[in-house]
Amino acid sequence: MSIHILTTDTKVSALLSKFLEGHQQKSFYYDELEALIKALPKLRKTDTVIYDLQMDTELSAFDAIHFAARKTNLVALEPFREGASEQDFHCPENADYYLLLSSDERKARTRLEKVLHEVAQKHAKAQAARKRAKHKSRKRTQAPIPLPAEPTSASSSEPPVTLTRYLRVKSAAMQHFAAQLSQITEKASCILIHGEDGAEFELVARELNFRANGDNSPLLVVDPMGVCLDQVTSTIDSNDRIAYCYLGLSYELSILTIERLNAFLESLEATPDQAPKICLILGHVDDSETYLDTEEVKFIERFRKISQKLSIPAFADRKEDISLIAQSIFTTMRVAHPFLITRTMTAGAIQYLESKHEELDYSGLVRVIRNAMALTERDTLTHEELKSFSDDSPTSQHLVESLADEKYFKGQVGAA
Repeated sequence: MSIHILTTDTKVSALLSKFLEGHQQKSFYYDELEALIKALPKLRKTDTVIYDLQMDTELSAFDAIHFAARKTNLVALEPFREGASEQDFHCPENADYYLLLSSDERKARTRLEKVLHEVAQKHAKAQAARKRAKHKSRKRTQAPIPLPAEPTSASSSEPPVTLTRYLRVKSAAMQHFAAQLSQITEKASCILIHGEDGAEFELVARELNFRANGDNSPLLVVDPMGVCLDQVTSTIDSNDRIAYCYLGLSYELSILTIERLNAFLESLEATPDQAPKICLILGHVDDSETYLDTEEVKFIERFRKISQKLSIPAFADRKEDISLIAQSIFTTMRVAHPFLITRTMTAGAIQYLESKHEELDYSGLVRVIRNAMALTERDTLTHEELKSFSDDSPTSQHLVESLADEKYFKGQVGAA
C-alpha cells in the first residue's frame, strides 16, 4: 500500500510529510501532473492518490485523474482558508473522498487519519464480503454429512438472552456478543474492542461500565491525542469499584499518549498482583494497521497481548438488529432536533434498510437516516426518501462539518 500526493504547495507537503512519517504506507510526492499520470497504471486497489485542488484551477485535471485512478482511492484535498464559506470550496461531485486540511495541525492530522480509515474500511468490507461469498459457495458444494443425534436444550440451540442498555441486541451474533460482555471480569485492566466500524465502540464501553456499576460512576472518556492518566486516576474514589476509561480509537492516539500509556502498562506489569483502580478500553478498527505508523502498531500489539478482547459482529451478520438500531437512531434525532419535519418511519423504510444490511455499518446507517430526515419535505420517512438520500459517503458531510468546526470551535484545538 502506498500514498501518492500531487501538490505544489510546500506547506501542504510539509504538513502531510509530518503526519505520514513512520506510517506503514510509503508516501510519494509529485509537483508535476505528468509524473503522477505515469505512476497511475502501476497503482493497486489499496493505494491512495491525494490531489491538491489548488492545482485544479490551472490543470482542470481532477476528472481525468478520477477516471485514470478508478482502481485506486482518490482523495480531493483542499486547504482551509480563513473566512471562507461553503460556496468558496469546490469539492468535485465525483470525489470519492474529500479532505479539508485545517491550519490547526491537530485537526488536520485527525481528519487525514479519518480519511485513511475510510479508505481502509472500504477494502476491509470488500474482503469480508468475498470471504462470506466463498464460504457460502463452499457450503453449497459440500454434501451434508449426517451427524449422530444429540440431546438438545434451549441453552444449546439458542443464544443466551441478555438485556442491554446501550446496545441493540436481537440477532444471534449480538446475543452471543452480549453474553461475552457479561463474562468480562472486574479484574480486567485492559480491554480491546475491535470490529469493522468504530462508531459502536463507545457504546460497548458504556455497556461495560453499566454492567460494572449500574452507571452510578460515569464512564471516563478521554482525549486520545492527549491522555493524562494521572488526572484521570486522581478523580477516582478509592471506595468505588474499578473505573472504566475509554481511550477512543487506536488510530487517533498521538505519540505523547502512546508514551504515557506505555508507562502505565509498565506499572501494571511491575505489579501484576495488585488490583487495578482503572480499566483502559481501546477501540481498534480491523485492518487499520495498514495506515498506522510503527510506534502505534507496536503499542497496539503490546496492548493486545495483555487485554481481554471483544469482537463486535459485522452488520452483515446482524440483519435482525437493523430495525431496533434504526428506530433508536430515528428517535434520538427527533428528540435532539424537534424542528425536523419528519415524524415517523414506515415499515417499508425499515425493510429497505434491512435489505442493505450487508452494505452498511453503524455509522453508515446513521448517515443514511440523518440525511433523509434532514432533507425530506414529508412528515413520514419512507423507503423512497431513504433511496433518494442514501448516499452514506462522508465526503459532503466532511466539508460541512469541517467548516462548522473551523467557525464555531476556532479556539478549541481538540475539535476535529
